[in-house]
Amino acid sequence: FERLPGVEPLARRKVARDWLERMAADFEAIDRSAMVDAVLSVIEDAAFSPLFGPDSLAEVPFSALVEGRVVAGSIDRLLVNEAVVRVIDYKTGAHVPEAEGDVPIGYLRQMGAYAAALAVIFPGRTIEAALLFTGGPHLIMLSDAIIAAHKPDFAEGKAKLTAAS
Repeated sequence: FERLPGVEPLARRKVARDWLERMAADFEAIDRSAMVDAVLSVIEDAAFSPLFGPDSLAEVPFSALVEGRVVAGSIDRLLVNEAVVRVIDYKTGAHVPEAEGDVPIGYLRQMGAYAAALAVIFPGRTIEAALLFTGGPHLIMLSDAIIAAHKPDFAEGKAKLTAAS
């Protein structure tokens, strides 16, 4: 998801296979091939093309001071324009929620913290947060209400973020 969007579409499969041969040689060829198929099925799906277009950024490190606390991390995918900042986090587990109400609370807290930090970094812009469950694939846009409800409450010492990314 990080490297392939910038590769010419007709070359992606070969580039991915070559990379996995070098970096995951201990996996069986059939398993590496399945990984390539899974990633390409998401990247090449027209429904997700804006997430992987030339205006998107991958693996973006960030840090911001939010209510006197540092919030830092690495964003899987980030889209920024004059009015909107969209943060997307990939989730690769087998469980794929159907709607935002089914998303595990740890993921919601993680995205609440990311959104709070991005609001500091990009003041005046709308912050949108989404989770891309690659097992579906299924993109869940998170509402402002659910993000606000899961923003860390730094005043009460609830700044610990334990969500697995």
